[in-house]
Amino acid sequence: MIESPTGMSIMQIYEHYRKDQVFVNRRYQRKLVWTLKEKQNLIDSILLKYPVPLILLTKTNKGFEIIDGMQRLNAFFGFIENEFPIIIDGEEKYFNTNDYTFSRTQISEGKFQPITEAKYITQEQVSDFISYQFPLTVFKSTKIDDINETFRRINSGGRHLSPQEVRQAGNITKFADLVREISAEIRGDSSNNILLLSNMPSISIDTREPLGYGISALDTIWCKHGILRITDLRESEDEQFIADIILSIALEKPFPSSKIEFNNYYGTGDNDKSNEIEIKINALGRDNLAKDIKLVFSEIKSFCDNYLTNENLKKIVNPKAGGNPIKEDFYTIFMAFYQLIINDNKFPFDNLEIKKALSNIHKRLTRDRKYTTTAGRIKNITLCKSFLEPHFKESKNTFRSRTSLSLDFQNYLMRSKVESAIYDFKQGLYTLNPKKREFSEKTFEDKIIKSIAALSNLGKDKKGYLFIGVSDKEEDTAQIEKLDKIDNVFRYQGFGVVGLEREAKLRGVTLDNYITMITDKISKSALPQELLKRVSKTITPITYHNRTILMIEIQCGNSPIYYNDKMYHRDGSNTKEVVGAAQGDIFKLFL
Repeated sequence: MIESPTGMSIMQIYEHYRKDQVFVNRRYQRKLVWTLKEKQNLIDSILLKYPVPLILLTKTNKGFEIIDGMQRLNAFFGFIENEFPIIIDGEEKYFNTNDYTFSRTQISEGKFQPITEAKYITQEQVSDFISYQFPLTVFKSTKIDDINETFRRINSGGRHLSPQEVRQAGNITKFADLVREISAEIRGDSSNNILLLSNMPSISIDTREPLGYGISALDTIWCKHGILRITDLRESEDEQFIADIILSIALEKPFPSSKIEFNNYYGTGDNDKSNEIEIKINALGRDNLAKDIKLVFSEIKSFCDNYLTNENLKKIVNPKAGGNPIKEDFYTIFMAFYQLIINDNKFPFDNLEIKKALSNIHKRLTRDRKYTTTAGRIKNITLCKSFLEPHFKESKNTFRSRTSLSLDFQNYLMRSKVESAIYDFKQGLYTLNPKKREFSEKTFEDKIIKSIAALSNLGKDKKGYLFIGVSDKEEDTAQIEKLDKIDNVFRYQGFGVVGLEREAKLRGVTLDNYITMITDKISKSALPQELLKRVSKTITPITYHNRTILMIEIQCGNSPIYYNDKMYHRDGSNTKEVVGAAQGDIFKLFL
């Protein structure tokens, strides 16, 4: 099942890495969590020629998939690409890219930017580092169950893993998979299950020190609002919280949160209850359960974003919390919101009163010293719900508001970093020329209609997204703030959420009328009727940080489409015409 342990040089694995042949499977791999000191210690050990732990890979038809060793490989490559220095004799010293031909090639291709005007390790040290043979085993089995069981066995005794990480390691039950999916979407690091290791930094979380990762822990709802500490997030306590929520909903009573009971429902305790939770999830419907939990998180997040702009939830809920998180208080608030929104089909309408209702609620809740009991939690949820209910009102339809999509929208922004071809962002439909702000029919055709045509050619069963009201360039965001006299444009991952309200004002119509006008123009375009029918059903306004964005979901059909006898496709983040023999490549995507 495995090859005998052998050696591979850092130079060899780095070349595989930069040829897009090293992958991560997020169903069983941990996120990037090593601190700068841990990375530096590993590089120092290599330069001093100490042995390092074995790395385990599995061979696929595209290259290598990491089973164990992601943190170490990330440290190898980060050092080569000048992401961090090591300390030698009290001085910071970087890898000298000029002494390694292949790294110079990567710089010339724009793969990374080198550090200049720094102190470097010697040429001999560069040679020793890239030629260092680390121990490697290649796993031959292609069976998912074999790979996951190997990962679980390797990591279940790992002293660096938190209890929750041990539970999740190699666990592919519906319960564990649901915990992974929802947790990633709430943190903002949602992605495909399989992705290149080179993309991991863009969806990883900086904790106490800046490591150049795409997400800051302090920007997540968990740390921004004092629900968890940064160290808790690093140890996956957010995933334990989500597991707690899923168990409480699926078992139809607040979960008695304890290490013993968590282990039992993960199937790792003395009393295996894993089948019980699987059956409950099946009965509720996995996707329905995920949608409901994310919907409630979206409503709470929108409340925090829009009504606690200069405060965090912790200061409202427990003004005397100090450095303590409000994890259990937030559990109570979440479950009260869940009962009102999902069970009672109500939605919040007076957010200022909700803020007052939550003020110092910690003081009124029951505390359990030993562990959180079902009875204590029921009492707290019932009390919290009674404070909130007067400020909710009944919904005429099954609950799904514009704000309830805010969590989905944030994840679309994050995913676009590694799947740029699937997502297209337009700041609006008016030009940004300060001397001539106008709505151009040609601009509408080029920006919207051709983009829809291109996104419909992603391939069979693929899905693309077009967002109007989002700037993907900082210079455009700044120009819009100046021209349209809007303040506090929310920025996230390089995007500016500028909204469509400003353009409705320019046109002299209501926002609803402006959105209707856009919808009508799409419906009357020369796009194929079959595509227009699919698109017209998916045009959705989303409210995010008090601004409205229009999302258009484009589901691909069974064959490519043409617009005015021309074929378009997505080339990275750009829309381009496909001509000549290249059209055959698009047809292959639909086989």
